[in-house]
Amino acid sequence: MRVLLRHILGQSGQNGMLYIEHFTIKSSFRIPLSLMLALVILMFCIPNVFCSAEKYYYLHISSFRLKKNAGRDVERIRNQGYDAIAKRERIPNKGYWYRVYIGPFSVLQEAKLKREELRRQKVAEYVAIHEKESLITDDLEEKKAPIEVEVTPPEVRPPPEAAPVVPERPVKVPPAPEKPPEIKEVPAPTPSVEKREEVKRPPPPPPPREIKAKPPPKTVEFAPKGSGRNMGRGDFSLGLRHTYREVEPELTERKEITSDGTTTTITEIPIAGVEKDDFPTRVHMDSLRIRFGLTDYVEVFAEAGVAYREFSDLGFVYGGGLRLNLFEVKRGWFRGLYGALQGEYSSGAVEYEYNSSGASQWRKETEWRELVATGELGVARSRVSTYIGGVYFRYDEDTERHLLENLPPPLISYVLQDKLEEDSFGGFGGIDINLTPSLLVNVEGHVGGQKGIFGTLEYHF
Repeated sequence: MRVLLRHILGQSGQNGMLYIEHFTIKSSFRIPLSLMLALVILMFCIPNVFCSAEKYYYLHISSFRLKKNAGRDVERIRNQGYDAIAKRERIPNKGYWYRVYIGPFSVLQEAKLKREELRRQKVAEYVAIHEKESLITDDLEEKKAPIEVEVTPPEVRPPPEAAPVVPERPVKVPPAPEKPPEIKEVPAPTPSVEKREEVKRPPPPPPPREIKAKPPPKTVEFAPKGSGRNMGRGDFSLGLRHTYREVEPELTERKEITSDGTTTTITEIPIAGVEKDDFPTRVHMDSLRIRFGLTDYVEVFAEAGVAYREFSDLGFVYGGGLRLNLFEVKRGWFRGLYGALQGEYSSGAVEYEYNSSGASQWRKETEWRELVATGELGVARSRVSTYIGGVYFRYDEDTERHLLENLPPPLISYVLQDKLEEDSFGGFGGIDINLTPSLLVNVEGHVGGQKGIFGTLEYHF
């Protein structure tokens, strides 16, 4: 606002008074209409803003009445690679206890996955998820107490003795002794002029620093297995396995049976003009496979299913075995390296038609028994495991072949009963991929005495 004041003093009149000739005040104050509307909106129309509080999830592992016992459990869990803290909390009807937590986790799903990992690793028998509104501070850390300085109180001296009052009336004084006692002059007390140093109180301790918890990793850790690729103790899985296999055994004995009843046994093996590759057995197998962990290092498995060359002719197969994990490196550069041994026995039957190298059509009915022993070396991770090894393969086969066409007259049927064997060494390799914490895919290949590829889709319970 602008104010303009003019004073013009006039000359005095005849009556000797002073007159103000001119007095002017100008005032200019304008407020735009848009500014007034904005002020009204800011005062009455501002919406309320609500902020949702962030949630934190902790895994409750154990509880202790004594602080030292909670500290021991926290140290044990930290030695296994987990961030653990202890918090003193009041429990209804039980008083104060020290609770041991692992966390925090910002997502509930991550807390559930970590709980499954702790159960499989046998870190704790009891694991519960607690939801907190704020981060938990560790009550095991020693808090520094303020320094206490002993202050010496100022010395207080007694006041001087007052002089005896002389009575106004005369008092009979007893006769003085022959030798009056010597009276020592006591100096009058003087006030102390000693300068005392002012005791300065120590400054108050700084407030405790706020403990910032590390944010949980964004990557999802899958549930760990036992040792190496073994199942954990008490865990089991159910899988669907498909196998394509080719075996080229050697002929050891043959019988020729004709329709006229003539039977000829051939023992001179190998037969002239007959090669090993003339008797391959090629089959597909689909089976249901079950695995169970007796311990973290010992596992048993079994499977049952069907074998076929074409779906029109199906045969039954079954088998089982034992797997032993020898060692696993837990830390360092070779973390996850393991070695294992496995033995497996299986048996089955299959029949199908095929054309021989001589363009004759045959029907083949085969029963086989096999023993497979493997030695394995690999690296196991939480999501991917790779391995290679050697395999010993022992195979026995009883086969009956029926000639279906091109029979010389007067024959109506012509049957060959063969015994075949294979005893050899080979190699194998494979990979495990964890698609989810419970779903696993395995692909494995064999070369040597048997040539085949195995694929398994497995679910861990």
